Formats: sequence, structure tokens, C-alpha cells
Amino acid sequence: MDIFNIEMAGVVIEIRSRYNFCRWFCRNYLTDKAADFSVYAEDDRMAEFREHSPEIRDELLERDAVYSAIASKLPYFNRVILHGACISYKGRGFLFTAASGTGKSTHIGLWKKYIGNDVDIVNGDKPVFSVEQEKISAYDTPWCGKENWNLKHSAEMAAICFLKRSEEGKNRIRQISDPEEAIPLLLRQMYHPYEPEATGLMLELFDKIIERLPMYVLECDMSEAAVKCSFEAMTGEKYINRGVQTAPEEINTLWRLDK
Repeated sequence: MDIFNIEMAGVVIEIRSRYNFCRWFCRNYLTDKAADFSVYAEDDRMAEFREHSPEIRDELLERDAVYSAIASKLPYFNRVILHGACISYKGRGFLFTAASGTGKSTHIGLWKKYIGNDVDIVNGDKPVFSVEQEKISAYDTPWCGKENWNLKHSAEMAAICFLKRSEEGKNRIRQISDPEEAIPLLLRQMYHPYEPEATGLMLELFDKIIERLPMYVLECDMSEAAVKCSFEAMTGEKYINRGVQTAPEEINTLWRLDK
């Protein structure tokens, strides 16, 4: 049994793992601080993950099962996990979320390419949201998608955007005015705890996110025009191409914690 502590989103977590891969995976978040809570990938959770992904190695299953266990504890600390790619622009956070394969990573990569140094990554796949009295903030985590995009960074959230693919040249965005439309879109992107009490707390935090953050639906292709469309609507600024024409492989390097 490997036992170690990590700190993320202002919370210290003790992880008990069977395999030392989990420690390596969380290496940039290790801390000696006292833990707020402890997690372990229980056998039944491992079996559930194995059923859905029979081809994945045990140490990778444990990594994901550990994060699932963390998701069940975070609501007690006013925090929830959202599936999406989160960036900051001049310190303001924007989450782009959709089903896997829709183009979230591509779209935020285009923000970096065309808008430049004012854009930074928070997390490429599974950021943690803290929901406090005065603000909602997004935090980086080691669980950040296949691109491994996670800088040591957080941002006060400004908006959430639900992506849909459109035909080439047809880019449009609209703000959601009816919370009833936003609820199912956001709910399916949240990590649901498997403890009833934690689920209740998660739903309370969910309600606050729905109430406080503007939400948009963006139908887009993968072009500069799509960036202009989402940028102007969500920031309220006029789009100007300030990028350095960064190539995708260079963005990968810029946004990786381990360079």
C-alpha cells in the first residue's frame, strides 16, 4: 500500500493506492500538509471501472477510481468536478464542455493560437470548481486529459459554454436564458458522487453554478471565425488576432506542467 498526500483546489487529500503509478501521476501535487480527507479505490469501484474498460491496465483503472472517490468527498468542501476544458483570459475563467470528441481541446487550442499570451490553461479535462459565497473558481488537477494540459493555475469563472459541432463556416453562439435548458446540459458534465449525502451537497452547488454563471451554446467549426464568435460573445471585447500562430505541438508544450 502506497500512502501519500496531494493538494489541489485548496484541499489536501490522502491517497491510499495499490500501485505506485498513482503517486507518479500526482507527482506535481504532492504535499506534506495534513489531509482533509482520505480516499482509496475500493474493490467494487475497481470492478465497476473494469467492466466499462476491460482493456485498461489495473494501475490506470485505479487512477480513475481514485478520482471518482475524490469526487464523492469534494462536495463536503464546497467543490465539484466538471468535465470540460477550462482556460483563463486575463484571469477570467471560461469552461468549454461537451461530449468527448466534440472538439473542446481543439477550440481552446485555437484561443491560444489566435489570442495569444492573454490565454492560459486551467485544466484540459476535469477541473475542480469551488463554489464560495462571493465567487466560483476553477482549479487545475492532475486529471487533465490525453493532452496533459494543466498548469498550476486557477481562475475566477466568467462563463460556461456548451459546444456543438456545425458545418464549416457556420458559427453561432447564444446565451441560455432559461435555466431549464442549462440544467440537463450541465448535469451530464458533472461527476456524481456515489454517496447520497454527497449527492445532495453536489446538487446544492450545482444550483449555485446555474444561478451565478452565464451559460452559452456555441455551434462551431474549428476555425478562427469560431474563436471570434465565442470570444466576443463571452468576453464583451472586440476580437483582435494577437496570436503568434502557435502550432498545436507548441501549445502542448506551453500548457504542460511537465515541460
